[in-house]
Amino acid sequence: MKKIKEILNALLSSNTPTGFEFYGNDTIKSLAEGIFDEIKTDSVGNFLLVKKSSKQNAKKLLIDAHYDTVGLMVTGVFKGGFLSVTQLGGLDTSVLPSTEVTVLGKENVYGIITSTPPHLKKGESKSPKMDELYVDTGYSKEKLSELVSIGDPIIYRNKVDYINGDYVTSAYLDDKACLCALIYAASQMDKDKMEFDLYLTASAQEETGKSAVARLTFDLEPDLAVVTDVNFARTEKDDSFDCIEAGKGASFDISAVTDRKITKNIMKYLTSEGVGYQCSCEPSRTSTNADYVSISGNGIPTVLISVPLKSMHTPSETVNLNDIKSLSDVLVKISYNDKILN
Repeated sequence: MKKIKEILNALLSSNTPTGFEFYGNDTIKSLAEGIFDEIKTDSVGNFLLVKKSSKQNAKKLLIDAHYDTVGLMVTGVFKGGFLSVTQLGGLDTSVLPSTEVTVLGKENVYGIITSTPPHLKKGESKSPKMDELYVDTGYSKEKLSELVSIGDPIIYRNKVDYINGDYVTSAYLDDKACLCALIYAASQMDKDKMEFDLYLTASAQEETGKSAVARLTFDLEPDLAVVTDVNFARTEKDDSFDCIEAGKGASFDISAVTDRKITKNIMKYLTSEGVGYQCSCEPSRTSTNADYVSISGNGIPTVLISVPLKSMHTPSETVNLNDIKSLSDVLVKISYNDKILN
């Protein structure tokens, strides 16, 4: 797990709020060097990392994980050093009051999202609306206006902690847990065993529309696309069919969007190889990049594999490291067998 932790810590230390992924470019490039044959970026912020098989005329395997994260954006600067904000991606406003944040302005500015003390709530328990929340920076308006502009992104004050060895908690494991698994898997792939040329995408803007990845897939026309993303980890109070159990491995999503024949071929193959996995059901759309990749160009056979995540889109997202390792193992196996397409 040591190498996985090193990759994950590097990814989590980089700031990549959706639409501002360029803050993390140097981190992606440094992690990719020495593993991939080509490292490319495009105008919308996607990364394309290429590792070629030793096999001539190999089929194309695209594996995707988005590297943008949810966040906030400055909409106004006010007296007393307060900032009004709007959301970048889907946020639960109930967890925002008292949250520590950093504004990525001309300089990084520390702040705390305002909270109404319980003594003054007068029995109200509803979640605050976004326009009721402000970031308190402690600066004067004049000084703050020199450091921060409307449109600057805001991130959670992110820290990484390991719980009982197996679990990691951080603000931005969605979807950097999967990207960690992808990079680690690529580092383990033997070119002489690879039946596919690998095109790994660290895609942008998933949290605000999911359309950026379609540009890459349209140009590449891969023979198979494997989209990876986090899914809801099951809790003691939630046994829904679309939730999966943390610590029990990566999960294949069964959906109308994904290619069910290839998904079943992969699961059958993994079973024969003694590799464990889980399954979850998302009967219609998946709310991941798979929805867009599958209909890109003339249509691309697409498989969705997920890692269970607790407390999604909060400052304390939690993932089991064994599930990251499980996803990487599955991806290596897939790259070694193009018969799964038949």
